[in-house]
Amino acid sequence: CMSAILPKELRKGQLVDAAIKVFAAKGYRSASIADIIEAAGVARGTFYLYFGSKLDVFHAVMDRYVELFKERVQSELGRSYNNPLRVRQTMRESVLDWLRFYSQNKDLAKIVFREATAIEPDYEQRCYGLLEECFQHWRETVVKFQKIGFVRTDVDPGFLNMVFSGVLIHVVLHYVIPNPNPDLEMIADQWISFVESGVKARGWHF
Repeated sequence: CMSAILPKELRKGQLVDAAIKVFAAKGYRSASIADIIEAAGVARGTFYLYFGSKLDVFHAVMDRYVELFKERVQSELGRSYNNPLRVRQTMRESVLDWLRFYSQNKDLAKIVFREATAIEPDYEQRCYGLLEECFQHWRETVVKFQKIGFVRTDVDPGFLNMVFSGVLIHVVLHYVIPNPNPDLEMIADQWISFVESGVKARGWHF
């Protein structure tokens, strides 16, 4: 029955929450099961009811991130860029939503961007499989705008995706994560200014 299952799921979630904090603060290799147990406020035996090792709980942390990331991707796929007159506002909203996602999940972002691939080799493939849906969505949008003369035709949509995703990672690592209250609105404005000066065709105004 649900009343018997719920406490177990809550306890497991509590251990995953504690592991996220510990891995973000100490790094995977320096962290210990004892650290996670202390942060969660549970007995050692309780930990082993749910996880067999530190690596097992790390996999659970990655699963948590992938599920949250999947929700963010699905939300982005529902965003329409069909109206060139609103493209500046739409792009800014998109940038802000991605920045808010990482700002609200700073500890997870720190783990993911700094050491996840080295510890869980298939993590990158899992996330890029999801992100590829976004890339395709954005590629189609860029091509559409190129056809109507809104975006420079010498800009490769695939390359643009790589540039933007790389910039996002560095912004998150060096500005969002270290700052208790990052100015996400300012970052979004800077981002849009960069796009306007770099990819917009002459004669068009956002």
